[in-house]
Amino acid sequence: MAEAMLASWIKNQKLKGPGMKDAPVFDRNLEEALDVRRADHGMYTRNKSAWKMGQAIDFCSNDLLSLGRTGQIRTAFFDELSRHPDFSLYSGGSRLMDGNYDYIEQVEQEIADFHGAETALIVGSGYEANGAIYSAIPRPGDAIVYDELVHASTHDGMAHSLSLCKMPFRHQDVDSFRDTLVSVLDSQPLIKQGSRSIIVSVESVYSMDGDVCPIKELLEVSKDVCPKGNVVFCMDEAHGTGVLGPKGAGLVSALGLEKEIALRLHTCGKAMASTGAVILGNTTVRNSLMNFARSVIYTTAPSFPIVAGIRAGYGLLESGATQKMD
Repeated sequence: MAEAMLASWIKNQKLKGPGMKDAPVFDRNLEEALDVRRADHGMYTRNKSAWKMGQAIDFCSNDLLSLGRTGQIRTAFFDELSRHPDFSLYSGGSRLMDGNYDYIEQVEQEIADFHGAETALIVGSGYEANGAIYSAIPRPGDAIVYDELVHASTHDGMAHSLSLCKMPFRHQDVDSFRDTLVSVLDSQPLIKQGSRSIIVSVESVYSMDGDVCPIKELLEVSKDVCPKGNVVFCMDEAHGTGVLGPKGAGLVSALGLEKEIALRLHTCGKAMASTGAVILGNTTVRNSLMNFARSVIYTTAPSFPIVAGIRAGYGLLESGATQKMD
C-alpha cells in the first residue's frame, strides 16, 4: 500500500500544461497553474494514507488522544443523541435568524464555564473562527502584532481586517516582541495615547515545531511597554485543547490567565476528534462577532449533530476520561 501511494504521488507530479495546447483555455490555464506546484513536487493529491490502512505508523493525524481511533468519541456521540431522540438534522438558518436554538446556547455556556470564560460562540471550524475574529474584532486604528509562525487562517483573517497596521515579531522571541510593540507606538499616535488597541496574535502550541508560547513573558512586556492597558491577546489553542491544562482546558487555563486573555480559540477537530470550533471571550467580544463577522452572519448555524459531537468531546474532557491519553 505504501509503495502504491508513493507511485501515485510521483505520477501526479508530471507536468500537464505542455500537452494541453488544444485543450479549452479554462482548463489549460488551471493546469499551468498546477504545474508550478508539480515542478516543485508539491502537487497535493487525494491518496489514501498508508497509515490509515494499518501499514505504517501515523505521525500526521490530528487524533491526538485517539478518541477517534478507539471509538470513544463515537460512543459518547451516540449516547448524546440518544438523550435527544427528536433532534433535527438542520439548524434552520443563521444564528441571527432561525438558526439559534436552546441546545446550542446551553452547550456554549457549558463550554464557557469549562474554560473559565464569560461566553462561547460555536462556529464551523478553526479556520472559520480565525476569519471571524480578525475580520470583526480589530477596529479602524487598531494594530495587530503577531508571531511570525501563526497559522494560515490567521493570515487570511488579517487580510480582511479593518486594521491597517499589522506587524510580525520573531517566533517566540520576547525581545523582538518588545521591539515590535515600540515600533507600533512610534508609528501609531492614537495607540500611543491609549485610544486604540493592539491585538496580539499567538498560539498556545505551534503545530509544526510543538513549542509552547511564552505567554507570561509576553504579557509582562506588553504591560511594561504599554502601561495604558490597551494591549489585548488572542490565543489560538487549537493544538493545546485536550492536551494542556486541567482536564485539557488549554494553556491559558493551565497558567490561570483566563482573565488576562481577551480571546481564545479552541478547535474540536483535533484532540477532541469531532468538528467545529469555539471562540471564547466576554459579552462584548461575542456581540461584536455576531454583528461584524460575515462568516457568522451569512452562514447557516451549526446543526444539532455538530453541536452534539462537540458536547460529547467536552463530556469526555470533563469526566477525566482523556487524562490517561495525555
